[in-house]
Amino acid sequence: MKKGFVVTAIFVVSTFIQLVSQIVITRIYGASLELDTFLAAVTIPSIIVTVVYGTLNNVLIPIFGEKQTKDPKRYESYFISLLFTLGILSLVVSIVVALFSFPLSNLLYPGKDSHFINTVSQQMSVLFFSIPFAVIATILGAYYYVKKHFYQFPVAQLFGSISNLCIIIVLYSIAGIWTLITGFIINLIFQILFVLPKQISFNHFKFVNIKIILLAWIPLIVGQFMLRSDTIIIRSYASYLPTGYIVYLNLISKIFSIATSVMTIGIQVLLLPYLVEYFAKKKYIEAIQVVNKAKIISIGMSIVIALSVSLMGPFAIDILFKGGKFTTEDVKITSSLIPMFILPAIGWGISGVFFQPLLALKKYTTIGIISTVSFLFALLSSFVTNQFFGSLHAISVGLIVLLFTGIIGSEIIWQINKKSLLKILSSRS
Repeated sequence: MKKGFVVTAIFVVSTFIQLVSQIVITRIYGASLELDTFLAAVTIPSIIVTVVYGTLNNVLIPIFGEKQTKDPKRYESYFISLLFTLGILSLVVSIVVALFSFPLSNLLYPGKDSHFINTVSQQMSVLFFSIPFAVIATILGAYYYVKKHFYQFPVAQLFGSISNLCIIIVLYSIAGIWTLITGFIINLIFQILFVLPKQISFNHFKFVNIKIILLAWIPLIVGQFMLRSDTIIIRSYASYLPTGYIVYLNLISKIFSIATSVMTIGIQVLLLPYLVEYFAKKKYIEAIQVVNKAKIISIGMSIVIALSVSLMGPFAIDILFKGGKFTTEDVKITSSLIPMFILPAIGWGISGVFFQPLLALKKYTTIGIISTVSFLFALLSSFVTNQFFGSLHAISVGLIVLLFTGIIGSEIIWQINKKSLLKILSSRS
């Protein structure tokens, strides 16, 4: 509980810095075409970075934990070799995906003209080079989590957020919208510098076989990408709306998702390492009890936060965001969108917690299947809703279906696995 509180507190401060950054960006650029373009360009790269942070840790923590326990003498050299191997691989991947920036932009934003698409594709191709930095930072974070140093990586992310804010304030008058692109990438580089272990030698390394890691990681990447595709649904359908709606919808979704998810991130960070340990030691009763408590707490916290934000949101937006290029009319439009995000906000808060037991059991393929099905249902439901009720309703329905199909699916699979674990215990007794 103490560690969970400290980790949550660190993420709360980090989130506050991100909120300040959002306020500064909104006031500087307003609900402009320029900011709409950047938000469209950063959609896929930011999802990929989020997916890397949310999945690679889950794969590496069990592997690093086993390596450190079974072969502590070779653990450090294995860590360094894996760091370089995955780092180089991710650089190659970033180059490849950057080549597909234009067709991706064309596919995602059908409601926009060719000038918008061309600008988005140029910015997106640069933003894709954030991928290797995200991979390296996450590997370093996993290294500290396995050693039960839970504070190092969250603090690194905090200082990364601070560096991003400083870059925006200092460079916006010189570099314009490219300030946001620079800040996005330097944020990740700063995190790496903060968590780079000083006591480890980087002189000797060799490429390692990462087949096992990739087999575990790829289903998680697919699953998490589908689950995190809420941003795609929001901004893709926003492309049919007038200029500024990508900014309005981004602002509201950020406020809700950050507010609810930050309150449960401490639970997620602590839950996985302990579940891995409980399952390894066959302490299934303790694992089930911890899972039940974590879910109950996360549901309660998410509901309270979602309702609180919905009530206080209009006042907060008026006080914090109005100013500069963000006008009173922009505030009214943004506030009017709040009700459509209440249910998705609860989903954002609890979905990560509900997937934790399956991650600890290494049910990666199952998670990928659940998330893919959730995304396909969301696409279908949002498409049909858009035809009959318009883009805004399509966004709301798509988000609800995406998040809660994943939550329900993960809970069903967990209940099935829980019964199997209890049968194993009963057979032994």
